[in-house]
Amino acid sequence: MRQLNDPVWLKQNADIDCDGWVEAGDGLQPYVAALKRLSVEDMRKIKAQARVLSMLLPVLRNWMESWGLGASFETVYIEAQRLLFYRIQKALFAQEDWFEELSLAYAQGTRAEYSPAQLRKRLTEILTQENWQATAKVAAQNAENRVLQHSQTQVELPAEN
Repeated sequence: MRQLNDPVWLKQNADIDCDGWVEAGDGLQPYVAALKRLSVEDMRKIKAQARVLSMLLPVLRNWMESWGLGASFETVYIEAQRLLFYRIQKALFAQEDWFEELSLAYAQGTRAEYSPAQLRKRLTEILTQENWQATAKVAAQNAENRVLQHSQTQVELPAEN
């Protein structure tokens, strides 16, 4: 551990000339192989997508936590994430203005200029009305499943004498 925190050692090893790939364990070999097949343009798109998500996901989570979803929160948040991922992947190819704007702000180091309120507004523009309806349906279905699960548990309990 001491060596990993040694600035001289870090500097020497940061300058090692290699092709940028590190040996991965057996479980990661397919992933590394898939990465090697990506074009420079594909890598650029993935990085841009990650930048935009890094700005939006924390705001989405905090915003949704304020909705009082209780035990359904995780399920509903995962659905909202899925829909946001889809919309961002779609934007990569459509080159929508909001995507370019957020990606550029991240790359230029000006992402702090976007307040959570501004990013929440952006989320309402990115996710469609159909996306919000799908998220609401997941919330309703999850609540229904929980109620039915708990009522079934009571039916299965032995009767008291």
